[in-house]
Amino acid sequence: MTARLNTTAVLAIAGRDLRIVARSRAVLIPTIAVPIVLLLTPPLALLAARTAPDSLATALFPLLTRLPVEMLDQLPTEPARQAVVLLLLYVFAPLYLLVPVLVASVTAADSVVGERERGTLEGLLDSPTTDRELLIGKLLAPWGMATVVSALGAVAYGAVANLVLSQYGLPRSFPNLEWAVLVVWVAPAAAAIGLGLIVAASNRVKTFHEASQIIGIIVLPIVALVVAQAAGVVLFDVGVLLLFGAALWLMAVLLLRVSARGFRRDRLLTRD
Repeated sequence: MTARLNTTAVLAIAGRDLRIVARSRAVLIPTIAVPIVLLLTPPLALLAARTAPDSLATALFPLLTRLPVEMLDQLPTEPARQAVVLLLLYVFAPLYLLVPVLVASVTAADSVVGERERGTLEGLLDSPTTDRELLIGKLLAPWGMATVVSALGAVAYGAVANLVLSQYGLPRSFPNLEWAVLVVWVAPAAAAIGLGLIVAASNRVKTFHEASQIIGIIVLPIVALVVAQAAGVVLFDVGVLLLFGAALWLMAVLLLRVSARGFRRDRLLTRD
């Protein structure tokens, strides 16, 4: 029979880790910089350009051919303006998933491996908490931070994207249903995947820098999604996003369950 979870202890551990993150430049700076660079730079570039080159429309033609008729009817007729809509609503959508993955992974790496490296885990590991409570508490703060930062980033992206659309004489399209599913359903699952990989690696890496390199395992598939979306291989509509999110949640649960089996406080103390 599974022992009852001490939620007070879990929340205390999560709160402690959030306070540590707030004082750590190595974690706080990427947490702030990543959403700004990934989410605001692309639409700001379009805003600064003032006119979209027709070459963008040519490059995005494969995606255009995959759009349902009802979506095509809502697009402007000018190729350059079509390209702006396609970029803002579709092509940049997979790029958004890098935010929860990177924020969750960096924060979790500092929470587990980074603390072991600094030698600040001993007091926490001596507390009367179970390994399960310790793990959940250690993961709750990174997951919560990644979810909140991703949501705020999506709001900022939507505001800038609406400005871009207005500049090109197009109707404001944010928020829309596709991006709502992406933010509420898919992004938290992507963050959980990042946490699972960090937990799995926590017993095998010695430093925060080594743990951070694990992030590249997830970054490459997401970059591939961006390319596939632009090439028209996949289309992130609501149905695809719901299925994609469900697949990510299933993978995250399995990964976390497997990783949790090797998570023990005696291993966390080992820095050799």
